[in-house]
Amino acid sequence: MRVNFDGVTPMPRALMLSAFLLRPDFRVELENPVFVAVGDRVLYEGCGILVTRPTGERHRHRAGNRYRICR
Repeated sequence: MRVNFDGVTPMPRALMLSAFLLRPDFRVELENPVFVAVGDRVLYEGCGILVTRPTGERHRHRAGNRYRICR
């Protein structure tokens, strides 16, 4: 599933998130996988992601490796 992190992205279905492409040439891996539920909103910040639940509860998850992909 492709998740765009160019703003706050609502999750259309539950998923386990461990790594993602922030841009086509930039990959981010999280320190630990994160379970994101339906309706959660995900925002990328320089040190990781911020998950906001529909109830307003917020959880921060730190990024591990971040690197450019050379093609």
